[in-house]
Amino acid sequence: MSVDKIRVEGDPRIQHKSATVNGRNYGYLLSQPESGTYRATIFLLHGFPDISFGWRYQIPLFLNMGLRVVAPDCLGYGRTDAPDDYTEYSHKRGANDIKELAAQLGASKIILGGHDWGAAFAYRVALWHPDLVTHLFTVCVPYAPPKEGFIPLEEIVQKSAPNFMYQVQFASGEVEKVIKTKSEIKQFLLSLYGGCTPEREFGFDVTKGVLFDKLPRLLPSRLLSEAETEYYATEFARHGMHGPLNWYRTRKVNHDDELAILGRKIEIPVLFIQALRDGALPPHLGKSMSKTLPNLAIERVDTAHWALWGKPAEVNAILKNWLQNVALQAKPSVKL
Repeated sequence: MSVDKIRVEGDPRIQHKSATVNGRNYGYLLSQPESGTYRATIFLLHGFPDISFGWRYQIPLFLNMGLRVVAPDCLGYGRTDAPDDYTEYSHKRGANDIKELAAQLGASKIILGGHDWGAAFAYRVALWHPDLVTHLFTVCVPYAPPKEGFIPLEEIVQKSAPNFMYQVQFASGEVEKVIKTKSEIKQFLLSLYGGCTPEREFGFDVTKGVLFDKLPRLLPSRLLSEAETEYYATEFARHGMHGPLNWYRTRKVNHDDELAILGRKIEIPVLFIQALRDGALPPHLGKSMSKTLPNLAIERVDTAHWALWGKPAEVNAILKNWLQNVALQAKPSVKL
């Protein structure tokens, strides 16, 4: 089944916009109904290695439902600033940026969605600014509430989660030392997007990380067209890989910040879309979410980590149903 999507170039449904937000420049995609009115504003947060364009299959759906869509390039990515200091990438500071960008766009309330790191970040935006987010949906990454005790990632990997070993590699600085040029970035991206060699060898393993020796021989991914792959490589080449990978270095920073909000709950309606074949995030990780999210709905899709692209029809059907029956109930229209 063919699903409409935003084109890389010349698509009149989107505008590339920028804004200075708390002293930092953010690039974002803006899509608004032609009618001049919208039912709500929805913010979409991407993960790694992704950009705002990662929501290309979902933006037309939201637009057709009368929503104003804002999809930022998160800090470090694409057309947004990429500070060297990893502490700049904390969830608390990022949440403040999302609230400020919404305010600049005249939105005191938003629907919020996230995939991968964008999902982890979206939960935190809702925690830090419960007055901002009315409804929340996330894809792939389950909710983990703030905790008093801190456990280093290396210890978690060693004791219970070898599938997070790739995160240790990403945080180490090893990737930036190897992946520098645009062509190298392109092959790195293919490794994360399921690209494989002619012998069907993959370039990425969650228990090891990126397999650098396989990168030069990776073939294109079925998840992206050649034009889309080239666009991604160009956008990542703007700043290189250090900024995006800084998101993997903030565990302790985020933990220390969140000691101030221990016990705070996300009371709003939450939809979690779980990818049943996500090697990095196996299904059992979402089993306890209902204990900490009192207004939770869970839907499952038989696909891998790139659910937004791999099964867009199924994901969009879930989102459309939830928006119609939960998030957009009795939403008054707003004029542009």
